[in-house]
Amino acid sequence: MINSQSIMPKYDVAIIGAGWSGLALARQLKRNNRDIRIIQLEVSTEFKAKIGEATVENTGHYFLKKLGLANYLYRNQLPKNALRFFFDNEDHSLPIEQMSEQGTTYIPPHPAFQLDRASFESALTDMNREDDITVLQGAKVTGFELDHHNEHTVKFNYQNEAHQIRCKWLVDASGRAGVVARRMKSYSRENVPSHSSAWGRFSGVKDFDSVGTQKWRDGASSRFLSTNHFSGHGYWIWFIPLKNGLTSIGIVCDKTKVNNPPMKQADFIAKLKEHTAIADLIEDAKIEDFEAWGQLAYRGKGIVNRERWGATGFAAMFLDPLLSGGGDVIAMANDNLTKLILADLGNPDREAAQMALDEAVPYANEVVDYYYQFLYAQLMNLYPVLECAELCSPVMAYINATYFITSAWDYMAGNFSDYDHFSKNDFIRRGNYGLEMLMQRQILEALAILQNENRAFVRNNEGFFETGADLYKYYIYQMGEKGKDGYRIDLRVKLFTECFAIVTGSKLGLPKFGRRRIVQNALNLPMILQKPTFGRDQLPELLITMSHNLTQELQQTTEHTVLVKITEASFRDEMVEVTIVDNTADADQLKKIKKTANGIWMHQQEYIEQTSFVSVFLQYARQQPLDIMDPSHPVRLEASEMCEA
Repeated sequence: MINSQSIMPKYDVAIIGAGWSGLALARQLKRNNRDIRIIQLEVSTEFKAKIGEATVENTGHYFLKKLGLANYLYRNQLPKNALRFFFDNEDHSLPIEQMSEQGTTYIPPHPAFQLDRASFESALTDMNREDDITVLQGAKVTGFELDHHNEHTVKFNYQNEAHQIRCKWLVDASGRAGVVARRMKSYSRENVPSHSSAWGRFSGVKDFDSVGTQKWRDGASSRFLSTNHFSGHGYWIWFIPLKNGLTSIGIVCDKTKVNNPPMKQADFIAKLKEHTAIADLIEDAKIEDFEAWGQLAYRGKGIVNRERWGATGFAAMFLDPLLSGGGDVIAMANDNLTKLILADLGNPDREAAQMALDEAVPYANEVVDYYYQFLYAQLMNLYPVLECAELCSPVMAYINATYFITSAWDYMAGNFSDYDHFSKNDFIRRGNYGLEMLMQRQILEALAILQNENRAFVRNNEGFFETGADLYKYYIYQMGEKGKDGYRIDLRVKLFTECFAIVTGSKLGLPKFGRRRIVQNALNLPMILQKPTFGRDQLPELLITMSHNLTQELQQTTEHTVLVKITEASFRDEMVEVTIVDNTADADQLKKIKKTANGIWMHQQEYIEQTSFVSVFLQYARQQPLDIMDPSHPVRLEASEMCEA
């Protein structure tokens, strides 16, 4: 549909593009200032299917709380049942019910959505027009001139006529076309993942909740609503349900590992059918459209400029779809653009307004740049282990839990647009980022050992075995509360140490290593910081420490003097060696003492019970370089760096 709204000569804000990022920004601005005059110029005349269909909880919060879309979304789009990973064997021959699986049992309490982009953007367009926002479809921008002292000028063709408007603020939401951003040389591909992607929408895909055995189907609810992931060496495949009955299926390839990524439709479908389970799911399916990009990621030089122009959505930056974080970046960009634009337009003193803008712009850009860089680090922790259930499952659970305790909590609390809070906590972010880089090194070393010992696929055929929900069940309903920064830091550190311990146990080949309370209390944050590549050489010292700790704990339960020794064999046979030093216990007493000792040894705990090391973390965080998150620094560790502690 080509809209016939009238065109005024002057607007407060002109937005180039009317995908969901630009439409959402216009709606957000209007909801906060009914008098603001906004025009959107969209070159396309129809609403098309696009990638960016899966969202996560920050985006869900943005839709419901900032844009007021609860009624629309629950009536017209699909809720999302989190991220779900299926682990196949090395030749991809397992049926889906035999694969190990990491995902939720039920839909999480905080909402996220799977979006049919065409219908979503059509609905937003109608809403914006009803709110007296001018949205012109079929409007092709032919030029623009920036003049932040007065007003910008935008030229465009619309309905076979040339038009020119003036605006105080100009925002690029034109997607990868980057109408403004490209001319302003705002893009960079320095230090981004080298990933390609191909995708299409399919009709007739089998229902995830109807295949497999009854026992397997009963293991989780509404699997089809998840963003479902399969993987191979250097690539992963997504399945995303859409409300129109179609299923979005795509593949993302790490071009450093996949020599010939599928860029043509026939090659794409052939790659999908290399997986037995996927071939079954799409056996009767028909592909409705197809698209491919040779390079996904690029950086943008900020989302807002002191010259009163900005960018959002794909026009600003893009990283990777693995964790569905693109919508979160848009939400943060739009929040900060809205804050700065409205404050600027509302200040009649232009000199004071410029001073305020000059002060705020660096913080707004740093917020989004930080999120991009931190998400990049977590992606690089996850990508190498996508095929390995034993490592991927705990790492994914850790990433989910830390997302809720840090990013999602901060977003819901408004901390990403509170520049005083953001500045005050800069060293905390550096500390968290430093821990991610330590984790990456341990993950990569563990993976190398598992591969060398032919253990990388040993847990891939165990069926549904981990959800990760236990890691965030304690605070999922508290997210967004103010005044709990210390509490959150404590939990964040415990999440890190637990995941590090589990990865270390896989590295050492010791069963249930990271889950044991005795291990977790010994392999704590101070020890990890001293030995960040903890391995077999450091194990004897840890065994001594654990033996000492268990001896002290056991001593509290008996009047006899005891001595406990934990060995590597203790992990496999669930038995520790107990000696009665004073040799005064009879057979029954000795049996009881040994039972108590082994009970303590076998006890597994959740991270919530660990000793707090907030002060240790704060000291570590303050020691991290100020530029640790600089975009020029590598995020993916190379082989030469693996040897450096």
